[in-house]
Amino acid sequence: MMHPGHQLSYAMWAMVALVLVLVALRLYTRIWIVKFVGAEDYMYAWTGAFFLCFAVFIQISVQYGLGQNFWKLSIDESSNAIFWTYVANSFAITGNAMAKLSMGLFLLRVVQVRWHKTVLWVAVVVTAATSIALTIMLWNQTTPIRASWDPLRTPGTWNLRIQPMSVGLGVWSSICDFFFAIFPWVFTQSLPIPRREKFMLAGGMSLGIIAGACGITRTVVLSRLNVFNYTLNFVPYFAWAGAEIAVAMVCLGIPTLRPLYLKTRGFAGAYSSHGQNSHANELPRFVMYERKTSYLPPPAHDSKFSFSFSQRRTEDNVTKPAPVRQMKSRNDSLEDIISNYQDRDAGVIWIKKEVRVQKDVVEWPLRS
Repeated sequence: MMHPGHQLSYAMWAMVALVLVLVALRLYTRIWIVKFVGAEDYMYAWTGAFFLCFAVFIQISVQYGLGQNFWKLSIDESSNAIFWTYVANSFAITGNAMAKLSMGLFLLRVVQVRWHKTVLWVAVVVTAATSIALTIMLWNQTTPIRASWDPLRTPGTWNLRIQPMSVGLGVWSSICDFFFAIFPWVFTQSLPIPRREKFMLAGGMSLGIIAGACGITRTVVLSRLNVFNYTLNFVPYFAWAGAEIAVAMVCLGIPTLRPLYLKTRGFAGAYSSHGQNSHANELPRFVMYERKTSYLPPPAHDSKFSFSFSQRRTEDNVTKPAPVRQMKSRNDSLEDIISNYQDRDAGVIWIKKEVRVQKDVVEWPLRS
């Protein structure tokens, strides 16, 4: 019968394959379809790399004896097995925090209310600080340091108990998972969009509640472990630690693949016009008619199109716009939908007695 160490390594590599596929698909979507890569995308990719390192070092530890009875291993085997689990656990702690930071950075880019940003920054900073602190404490449990993974040959003094602190971080990690899952329901309620789209946006970003459930399970398992048979008893902890990161990566990756899904369905060239333009290949054009005024109206802010007005007047006292030469293609990703509805008035020119605006369209080829 396969011993627990081999079961753990097979499960790890299956999760690594899934995570790396999601990382590749997300980067492809952001680089080639959306044509924008944010800080949260880099953080997501680094999380995938850290998870790969976690699986590699777990595999090395299994080769030395992780998953077997500590008291049946040689001193060299048990020492090396514990040491490489320390290395793996460092990547697990950091990778878990990076997954949450990826979600936090995404939300910080789309929320507008000050207290929303403040709460998100607190969650991001506390998560990063506690993860760094726990990683440092993991490697400084004893004096000398080697005594923590080679206790049978290296006498030393234990400076702290890492297990209760790990349980505390696990509790905070689960709280963050649930917070990032619930928070989208708070700020999307203020968006002036149909209820169906609110459910779609908030639901897509709330899959992290599954990662929170894995975090709770990992924390409960860790609180009940007996450290005196480390190489055998800690296998479930590492399994749930890997599962928590993998599930978080799935929950973070799937919502961002919407543009890729639209491309496969033939909607890759969607523009965020919100029904103002019935043809996807038509670019709105505005013509300004000047009334009795000796000055130009204040420039209008528009986040979707660029306008260039010439200063020549025709016989009809009309100022005609110069031809628009370029337009940036936007795809229907989650942040696009949110930002479009938050700035839904950004493309409106407000008129105060001086001018009136007429909308026309000009043919414009879509870019793939």
